[in-house]
Amino acid sequence: MSYPQGMSLAELAPGVEQILLAGDGFSARIALLGGQLIDYRRDGDAPLFYLSPQTAYQPGKAIRGGVPVCWPWFGAHPSDAGQPAHGVARQQVWSLSEARRDGAVFHVELDGPRHEGLAAKLTFRIGPDGVDIALATMNQGESAQTVSAALHSYFAVSDIEQVRLLGLESAPAHDKVADARLNLPAQPFRFNGEVDLLVYRGAAITLADAGWRREVRIASAGSHSAVVWNPAPAKAARLADLPDEDWRCFVCVETANAGDDARQLAPGATHVLACRLDFSRSGEAL
Repeated sequence: MSYPQGMSLAELAPGVEQILLAGDGFSARIALLGGQLIDYRRDGDAPLFYLSPQTAYQPGKAIRGGVPVCWPWFGAHPSDAGQPAHGVARQQVWSLSEARRDGAVFHVELDGPRHEGLAAKLTFRIGPDGVDIALATMNQGESAQTVSAALHSYFAVSDIEQVRLLGLESAPAHDKVADARLNLPAQPFRFNGEVDLLVYRGAAITLADAGWRREVRIASAGSHSAVVWNPAPAKAARLADLPDEDWRCFVCVETANAGDDARQLAPGATHVLACRLDFSRSGEAL
């Protein structure tokens, strides 16, 4: 395959390749392991995503950071405890099927794993104005299947105490730490201790970072749920691929089809889960 100007393939780790994108005023990297966008940044700005310095780049292990793809189930497998958490997509190598450039914007398409009649495809649109990611699930089998998924974005932040989330006010949610159904507070959400929330709202969410004076807007399509996650100190210390103090450096705001928002796919049907990520300096229009 020929690559457009500014796009190349390089080794990320032994046996693991990545796609490098060098655009006009921005750069990005996509790991073929997991089909995972692991870096996007504008020149002179902080990275959009957190990537753990202790992550393993090995097939069969998920990369901690960037935008992992949870597919075709989110969380534990509904009936088989021996299956990996969050599905098979994060641990397998995807293949590059399309690479092109339209002006300042790169378009990348990856073919993913197949699982029990389901097939996955990822489409990226990456330019100076931000990132679009679309995960298509095709049911190529002969019976209907239930699919849950998430684009598990690890957003880099200046410090977790400096950030708040707008757009979740009063939303119904499942607090997985407390295992309780509730409505979130009517004011912008702040992180305090371990957070693992499944929020039922399809509206855009804004991550406001006072430390970096940055606002990240997370818009979704094909989704009526979002997952908000941070492990806090105690759980972070139990994660071998995460430095103990790095829980302060990221928050996860995930575009999802999770919980009550799982989708039923008839034979031959396709569902697309997508997110649009863009950011600006605080006070500027998003």
